Amino acid sequence: MSDDTLTALSQRPAAFWIALALLLGGSLVPDTVTLSGQSLGGLMVGLAALILVTRVVVALARVFRNAASAARVGYESGQVED
Repeated sequence: MSDDTLTALSQRPAAFWIALALLLGGSLVPDTVTLSGQSLGGLMVGLAALILVTRVVVALARVFRNAASAARVGYESGQVED
């Protein structure tokens, strides 16, 4: 992958598995473990949620972009006079 953008990186299969591991690991960490006054488990779950939400938003944006492009091409091909 040559373009390391947020869009490209968020759709890699590894991002899903990392988020899943963070989600499950964060739920197993006891609340007594803190990092700078914040619960480590809560931070892990929050990061996992951020990754998953980013994946869903990017996927929806791609679907809507492709649908709009297909609609435009269909509209333009319907406007051509024979």
